[in-house]
Amino acid sequence: MIYVILTIASVCAQADPADIQTVDFASPASRELWTHHPVWGDPSFDSFERLPGNPVVRGAPPYDWPVNGFFFEDPPTGHWYLYVGNYLEGYRLDNEHRSICTVFRSTDHGAHWELLGPVLPEAPFFFEGERSPLASAPDVSVVYEDGLYHMCFDWASRDTTWENAANPGPESNSGVAYARAVKPEGPFTPYPRPIATTRDQEPLLGKYRRLYASSLVRRARDWLVLTLTDSGPWFGWALVSMTSENAEGPYTPPGLLLYPESSGYHPPLLEFFPAFVHEGFVYMPATSVALNRNFQCLFKAPLEEAHRPEAWRMEQHGSVWHALPVENEYHGIWGQTFSGFVDAAGFLNVLFPSRDRDGKGTINLARRPWDRPYREQGFVLSGHRGPSLALTTLGGEPHAIQLSMTRHGTVGLLWDAHGPLGADAPRADASLHPLANRSRRELRFTGNTWSLLHVDDAGVETRAGGGEFNEDSGATAVEITWEEERATIALNGSEVWQGPLPAGNGAFGLSVAPDSTAEVTSFVVRGSLAPVTSTLLYTEALLGAAQGFTNWEPVTSTLFRYGEGAVSKPGATDACLKWNFIGRNFTLWAPTGPKYGKAELALNGVLLTTLDFYGEEETGSRPLYTHESLQGRYQAVQVKPLDSSIIPTDCLEFCDDLPLPLTKEENNS
Repeated sequence: MIYVILTIASVCAQADPADIQTVDFASPASRELWTHHPVWGDPSFDSFERLPGNPVVRGAPPYDWPVNGFFFEDPPTGHWYLYVGNYLEGYRLDNEHRSICTVFRSTDHGAHWELLGPVLPEAPFFFEGERSPLASAPDVSVVYEDGLYHMCFDWASRDTTWENAANPGPESNSGVAYARAVKPEGPFTPYPRPIATTRDQEPLLGKYRRLYASSLVRRARDWLVLTLTDSGPWFGWALVSMTSENAEGPYTPPGLLLYPESSGYHPPLLEFFPAFVHEGFVYMPATSVALNRNFQCLFKAPLEEAHRPEAWRMEQHGSVWHALPVENEYHGIWGQTFSGFVDAAGFLNVLFPSRDRDGKGTINLARRPWDRPYREQGFVLSGHRGPSLALTTLGGEPHAIQLSMTRHGTVGLLWDAHGPLGADAPRADASLHPLANRSRRELRFTGNTWSLLHVDDAGVETRAGGGEFNEDSGATAVEITWEEERATIALNGSEVWQGPLPAGNGAFGLSVAPDSTAEVTSFVVRGSLAPVTSTLLYTEALLGAAQGFTNWEPVTSTLFRYGEGAVSKPGATDACLKWNFIGRNFTLWAPTGPKYGKAELALNGVLLTTLDFYGEEETGSRPLYTHESLQGRYQAVQVKPLDSSIIPTDCLEFCDDLPLPLTKEENNS
């Protein structure tokens, strides 16, 4: 781990003007001073480098979407195998062309690849008790043990459709199954009885039922299956575990491990698959299914304890992966996160899926040193189908800003940013809420043109200057210096503007437009700096609790702080809220009124108080509860209505006022 080595004020207020500091936000030591979020974006400091020859696989009709895969190193031979999940475009289910897994082999560590064909037999196969034959089986994981190759795979029967997938009938079903072979390329023979089926699965938490994307893990005394499950219209994804003494089963019923509704911090919209094992731990990468697929987490647990939810912890929160501005990575990581293994030389080798500019799936390879997850300097922020926004948690009044980056597309340098943060809606393919782009100063670059902009609290954009500048292949060096109320802007060493320009006291940051990338090598700010207060919109609470809009009605009203919020639906007994944030204090805002009732407020699973949203008259949003001096940094605030009361949800303010430098315990808490 790398820890921040700065000294800053420990209160969320303007620093003493005489206390001038210099911080390079592009140093890995500053990684914790940035927002990293599944929807807004992730300035990633990861050290992955691409292997030659990408893409290894590119989609072609009818399998336009090879967007999942499993990367396996064969212990007896050292050969590399790619088990590629081939889908029809749009994950379409079609009995004429079922989703399949094909295997590729390399005998020279990726220099050349040979397609060996499907891994499962094409002849009709019926699981015990099923009326419809096995049809789709695209996603697998493989383990070598005692001279055999053991496979775990997800499957769907021929009559399964997306309409009945979560609630299968007698003719349709899906789930997790086991197969084995004597060679890594197969053919693998399915075991007659599946590991688990969606039809037999009692919904966990009343919502998680469909089982897919499974990883098979060998342990000292048993076998472990880690399986992804989703919740449909609630837009939540969970990781569950099953264990058995034998690889083929029978397995224990699925138990929840990682999921949004848990009492602790958990980023929303994360899909888990596949796992890998290294030095006594099982690691589970996870990827966001927001519109921008550029945020990843890495979870881990001791191998022999990985069936217990309390054994899991978040090893990396963001800064796990970055996309390159190349045509075969046009959509960022897409389909799943990476699959890999740590080799004898100490490198984490990974397969990663994406989609190209034409929308075809691609399978690609990369690697990084296992013991050096972060690069020596700099980060990458990318926008794909949607924009990305990254803000610093340390802001204030700058005296000078120096930024060096290589750009692709449209990139904005931000300062004095105060806009509230959140998703546009609590769903998959969520994007940045328009309110997040308000109240900021921006120097925006597109090609060799620049614009100096101010966006006010109402979202009105005013241009204070602009023009062309000398640009060399996207390399951009920016320097803004302030002298009292006037500023000078220089681009690539040439002065382009001078005039009155407020420095402000908000956050610094970067914004990137869709299909844009900023690779930053230096982001130095000198000035009076202190932690900034941030605001999370109501959509974050619905995302964080995997609620979608099933239990909540969106409302547009001036009674809410920013003109919009949500109200729980009458009779919604499982309505709840959860804000995930990194900070040391928070304030909850909400309106009150005669139709509202009470709710319990909990912090990291501990009940704090009962909130009363009742008022004789409708009253606009105001602070209802404040809590300071929180333990640790990763926090989860949960709100649940009492007695099916109707309650509103608005926003939550927080600040990470932790004195720096961070200790190892504080950085990992």
